[in-house]
Amino acid sequence: MEKRKTQTPSIGLLLVGVALGLLLALQWRSAPTARLTDTSYARDRTAFTIARLEAEQDALKAEVAQLRQQLDERQQQRGQSADLLRGLAEELARQKVLAGLVALHGPGVEVVLNDSNRQVVPSAVNPELYLVHDYDLRDVVNLLWAAGSEAISVNGERIVASTSIYCVGATIMVNDTRLSPPYVIHAIGPSEQQESLLKNPRFLADLRNRVAAYGLAFTVAQAADIQVPAYRGGFGALYASVSVSP
Repeated sequence: MEKRKTQTPSIGLLLVGVALGLLLALQWRSAPTARLTDTSYARDRTAFTIARLEAEQDALKAEVAQLRQQLDERQQQRGQSADLLRGLAEELARQKVLAGLVALHGPGVEVVLNDSNRQVVPSAVNPELYLVHDYDLRDVVNLLWAAGSEAISVNGERIVASTSIYCVGATIMVNDTRLSPPYVIHAIGPSEQQESLLKNPRFLADLRNRVAAYGLAFTVAQAADIQVPAYRGGFGALYASVSVSP
């Protein structure tokens, strides 16, 4: 009976040892699989993260390229607008010159017309023949335009497209401004051609006859720097209005 009691613990210990060995064996075999599974998951996660970051980077690059393109377009548009404004400003300046709104200077001629200084007028002669008239000024101005003049003034009044030269009694009006003799005409242009036409006997025949017969003054001189002021009047239109194209 005592021998059986001593064998029982040995069998129990044996069984415990076998069970412990099996557990250790199972743990040893399952550990590499677990490590392999953890490594594969980490690798997959890393690859996913890299792919996501690369996609975000590509999207950012595309957005930067689009913004750069928009910036280039805006700068190009600004450059085009600046060129357009510069062109409009130059054209406006040119139109102001043509309209007489800008004071100018340059080579040209000075023409002086004056009434006769004769004190005694024969009773049989019309005293108007001793005076400079509005048509005399118009004839001289028109001849100066024909000679290639670019700007003309009469006693400081700029001659423009709307200028009128007319008489009110014995007074000459230019741009609705009353003038008195002597009448000094400044004209910028080719001075030799201007002087040549003004002194040509084919032109201004009536004025030349009165200069010779009644003592009117009529002189022409070239000048290196003629000053012509800007037009100071208005451009009112009583009947005309801007037409709108359909």
